[in-house]
Amino acid sequence: MEITLSRQATTRRKVSASPSRRVRVSGKFLAHGDHSLRIQGVTYGPFPPDAAGARFPRHDRVADDFAAMAAAGINAVRTYHLPPASLLTQADEQEMLVLVDVPWSKHLCFLESSRVRQAARDMVRQAARCGRQHASVLAYSIGNEIPPDIVRWLGARRVERFLAELLDVAKQADPEALVTYANYPPTEYLDLSFLDFVTFNVYLHDLETFRRYLFRLQNLVGDLPLLLGEIGMDTLRHGELAQAGFLAGHAREALLMGLAGTVVFSWTDEWHTGGFAIDNWAFGITHADRSPKASYHALREIFQTPLVEQAARTPSVSVVVCSYNGGRTLEQCLRSLGALNYPHYEVIVVDDGSTDDTPEILARFPDVRVLRQANQGLSVARNVGLQAATGEIIAYTDSDCFADRDWLTHLVYQLERSRAAAVGGPNLSPEDGWLSACVAAGPGQPTHVLESDQVAEHIPGCNMAFRRDALEAINGFDPQYRKAGDDVDVCWRLQQAGHWITFAPGAFVWHHRRATPRAYLRQQAGYGEAEALLRFKHPDKFNGRGDGKWRGVLYGAALTGLRLTQAIIYRGTFGTGLFQCLYQPAPAHWAMLPSTLEWHLAVLLLAASTFFWPAAWVGALLMLGAALVVAVLQAAQAPLSSQHRGLISRIVIAALCYAQPLVRSWKRYRTRLFSYRPPAAGAELQPGEGEGLSVTGIRTVNYWTEDGRERSQLLMRVIKFLDARGWGKTLDTGWSHWDLEVHCHPWTVVQVCTAQEEHGGGKRLIRVRYRLRLSGYTRTLALGLVVSAVAALVFWSWAPAAVAMLLAAACLGVWWRGTRRARHVVALFDSIARELGLVRCQAAGSACEHASAGGDTLIKADTILER
Repeated sequence: MEITLSRQATTRRKVSASPSRRVRVSGKFLAHGDHSLRIQGVTYGPFPPDAAGARFPRHDRVADDFAAMAAAGINAVRTYHLPPASLLTQADEQEMLVLVDVPWSKHLCFLESSRVRQAARDMVRQAARCGRQHASVLAYSIGNEIPPDIVRWLGARRVERFLAELLDVAKQADPEALVTYANYPPTEYLDLSFLDFVTFNVYLHDLETFRRYLFRLQNLVGDLPLLLGEIGMDTLRHGELAQAGFLAGHAREALLMGLAGTVVFSWTDEWHTGGFAIDNWAFGITHADRSPKASYHALREIFQTPLVEQAARTPSVSVVVCSYNGGRTLEQCLRSLGALNYPHYEVIVVDDGSTDDTPEILARFPDVRVLRQANQGLSVARNVGLQAATGEIIAYTDSDCFADRDWLTHLVYQLERSRAAAVGGPNLSPEDGWLSACVAAGPGQPTHVLESDQVAEHIPGCNMAFRRDALEAINGFDPQYRKAGDDVDVCWRLQQAGHWITFAPGAFVWHHRRATPRAYLRQQAGYGEAEALLRFKHPDKFNGRGDGKWRGVLYGAALTGLRLTQAIIYRGTFGTGLFQCLYQPAPAHWAMLPSTLEWHLAVLLLAASTFFWPAAWVGALLMLGAALVVAVLQAAQAPLSSQHRGLISRIVIAALCYAQPLVRSWKRYRTRLFSYRPPAAGAELQPGEGEGLSVTGIRTVNYWTEDGRERSQLLMRVIKFLDARGWGKTLDTGWSHWDLEVHCHPWTVVQVCTAQEEHGGGKRLIRVRYRLRLSGYTRTLALGLVVSAVAALVFWSWAPAAVAMLLAAACLGVWWRGTRRARHVVALFDSIARELGLVRCQAAGSACEHASAGGDTLIKADTILER
């Protein structure tokens, strides 16, 4: 039956042609006027040309089509030919958006023909000039599915540059317009970051495969909106019911995953291309006579149902905001949280001793629960929010953030669907001016770390949510992290407890970056302090310099370091791969060496040596020049929006790239060497309790059991004890000559190795050897001092040599102190051994003489470790 819905039945407000009514980008979504916009579209055409060559239906047919679309919740059409002005006028009147696909000879080796290139420019210019007076123009698509063999022939970089040129042509003719390109899996490797949003045509029938590929695409496009330009199913081969289920399921999944929208191929079975009518395919949601198929009604239900109601489950959520003097952005944050599209949530603000106008701002939001406390730091504040929360899920954001209206819906959907313990999302930089844009392009910004498209190793604290029971099971956040690092620590502890973390790329918040370089460097200093504290607790997650060793990939171009080699594209045999992927090379970390604090200390030493060796100036200047070159290269590679690009901006970014690693490393070293205090673990040891190590730093202790106890039981109980109290440790990964490394002192570590002798009948002798070792920092420092002392003695005088020797003697003092502090580890093993029924003894051959058989000299584990 033909759809007979009249134009009057869907009377709609006329759209103004004012540029302010044009569709614009808003984060990872689109917006129209003051409202967010999800594209719910269909393709329209190609239709057979009429006698005059027009490729669109007559005026009344278009109007009826638009009215029928509107009745199903469809708000956009995608055309494959330039629409006439009359069609755009109809779209203005009926509030139907039009994605104009600009046709040109992309199937040819177009870069080798100046005529074809010019024809493409002219066609884009013509489309933009025609559409600039119409608010109904959603965007111009400057291309659609350039064949992969053509891209390979011409070169990906040359194709990207030509597409960027076409974008510039469109912007010159219609400055307010959005521009996109319709890509597809065989050329997914194209870098399209210059577009306003990215369009992908995806034909994957299996829903789970489709979902996984959408995760991949969202991570590929980064902060840009992602629009599905075509999805569809043929009813001649699969049937109308199968098409209805397919389109409804895929459209719903795209909405819940946070895409900017979906365009279904196609509106009708009337399809004409290449000069012929196509009658052996039927992708339309209506028949050629416009009678609806089952998919029309299925899509209407999806498109007209609010997003949050499409989620299978919407558990209660407590949104916790911790603020310390965050009054400048707090009101914007709370207004955004009050407007969330989610049915069951509460907002809790923990005022962590603010001294600004935060109390006055909070008084304007009576629906927000406010908890006030003296300033105790970020982790304590987050734990206070956790304890007060009533929700099944606890979501955290910061007072310098404001959330998208569907933020919670996308977070909770992914958390529920994946059954993970935690979920995070991206944080985007709002438009705060050119200086903030430069700061946002600097290195070290908070971001997510992904092990795969759906598995996260780390989620930033400004956008994360947890299942309440999982967060409480690991005792929440560690109070020692007062400024930063708490989110990293809680992610690692969740994973150590056997949980996993997922990622929702569509669940984003806007995050105001630091407004000035000074504030930015203070933030980076705080991150350096947090890294030092994290290294004591998670030493296996850091390298010798104190930099984190992430298993996953850090997202955000400003965090990837320098890339000096080309990416590799997998194209398939003869370039026929359906999914041709880009494999990025690892960042050249060695090239970042001149930016390090250690490098600059070497520059200072060379500069100081010029008093005795003038030629050292050459080496110092060359080393300093290398550091400046690295900063300049980083600034050149940093992403920056077009309105903020310029020489001054690049100079500012280069200065930030130069200063950031120095400030962060200095604070990290300072905290590491002088400010660290081990976590409290009960009462302090009294003098005489526990035994230190000998001057050699080695001690062996033996335990006897007749109950079949294993050495692994002793080790696991000790590890559990250390984990519960936040003590730093490193476990053997299979490549070490020890089982456990305990960080009981900032300058030294104790390596523990165990062995087990079998004496029959469940009788075993468990041997534990303790070996003191200098930490990586201490070894580096000691080596530098010895080298400096020898060089001073050989080349200069006794005075600097004497100073260096005194400092070397201080290293010996550190060693002696380490032997004393190691008694905590020995005493801990003694206590755990007693709890397991092991008896400490002196072993001689196969015989074991019990020492302190009564056990009166052994102490409880809770009284071993001291602050």
